[in-house]
Amino acid sequence: MSATPERLLNLPPKEPLTYEGILHLLPDAVNFARVETDSIRLAQTAEGKFALSYLFANRNLLKPVLSDLQSISPDLLQPVGGASHNPERRIDSIGSAVARVLSQESEKIPGFFMRTEESADWESLSTIDTPIQSGERFAVIDPLDMTSAIPRDDRVQSTGIAIYDRKGEIKALGIMSLVDDGFIFIENVNGEFFTYSTPEPDNKQRENEPLRVAAKSRRMYTLKDSPLMQGNTWSLNCDSGFAALALQEGKIDTIVDHIKGSLWYEVVIWARALQILGFPVTDKHGNPIDFGAAVRRVIEKHEGDTYRIPFVISRTPDIHTQVLDLLQKQPA
Repeated sequence: MSATPERLLNLPPKEPLTYEGILHLLPDAVNFARVETDSIRLAQTAEGKFALSYLFANRNLLKPVLSDLQSISPDLLQPVGGASHNPERRIDSIGSAVARVLSQESEKIPGFFMRTEESADWESLSTIDTPIQSGERFAVIDPLDMTSAIPRDDRVQSTGIAIYDRKGEIKALGIMSLVDDGFIFIENVNGEFFTYSTPEPDNKQRENEPLRVAAKSRRMYTLKDSPLMQGNTWSLNCDSGFAALALQEGKIDTIVDHIKGSLWYEVVIWARALQILGFPVTDKHGNPIDFGAAVRRVIEKHEGDTYRIPFVISRTPDIHTQVLDLLQKQPA
């Protein structure tokens, strides 16, 4: 199945693209995204169409900005809150604005709520004001992952969305690179998962070669002397959307967050996507992760920011076993 839409006009460039300039382009970006979603005919459900349109619209707005990290307007990187080590910046709110514009035509999704990585509360996206206790669909969104890498000129940015029902069952999920053409799209149609990912994975066997490990820079501080990193290679300084795409493409061997494992988006977007695609995904002790229970905790108890699941995701079962064993060993 082709995932290439009919050629659409590029959004008009404005240099430098400021925050206000990008928001000015938002209606066109969303309209183009809807055309793309309809033209490639991947999505069949209302949730799937919302998720795919969200990915395309966010890409339409942010990929031109992220094509040259050195030329990004300083106002986009202005901190507006969040943790000191990973502040929320103005550019992070663009994805939330995309979701709000898309929601203006989301009446086909009942009791629809959204919560982004940076937000403290669920936000209703339904045309009728509905209390969260009556909510039926819940979109977990990471508008721009790895914003912190932009000042380092490190192009590992992606965007992600997962839509769950109240029971914690996935309805639609998408991850899209904002620096190249990779994306993953998953949709639950009649109780069965439809998945699409591009480009196709590299299935070449790599035997007796160093493991290629993806982990956040601040996690590598604790991993650098561990048995896992003796003879293996730190290949990617993130553990989220871009890492998920890289693992699916066969460019890395394992993704590790053995310290925190943010339930809020790393687990319910990135890890869940790879688990559905068939990759081994467990907590750091090798136990399976109950994704439904994790999502219910986010919805019902608002524990997305406090409840953690340290995780490991690997390219093959053998690599997964190897990584888990190495993580349990003490440094020499």
